[in-house]
Amino acid sequence: MTTNNNGNGIDWDGELQALMESSGIKLTELVRPKWTVRVRRRILGARAVLAAVTVTVPLMWLTAASGAPAAAVTPVLVWLAGWIGYSVWISAGRPDWSITTTATRDLASTAFQAASRFCFAHTRPARARWRAWRAARTHDRAAPVEATA
Repeated sequence: MTTNNNGNGIDWDGELQALMESSGIKLTELVRPKWTVRVRRRILGARAVLAAVTVTVPLMWLTAASGAPAAAVTPVLVWLAGWIGYSVWISAGRPDWSITTTATRDLASTAFQAASRFCFAHTRPARARWRAWRAARTHDRAAPVEATA
């Protein structure tokens, strides 16, 4: 590996460029694929999820609609949902725990922020009524009561 930054580490961009050129990839001819090609690649990369959903969801529906007691149906549904989760893990390239943890944390943070914004926006009228009621109550308490004798 070579360094071209005064010996302060590896020039990763230069190394990647050299690797691509040695592999026969011409950097001047690189073009981003069309959106249809990108979508097709993404769908083909998610084959495990598609297969699991195609098989598992009808089984889940059949199990839930069977009329069996909830105590018997719930573990089966959880187990089938686990198969969908396992297929998502396979389609994601079998990431290690650090990647999974980071992705889960980011997803949870985004979901919390979205839910918080949704709740804040939808409770605005209730908060306005509460502030008006509290202001009226404070105003009524602060008003001096005239003595009648």
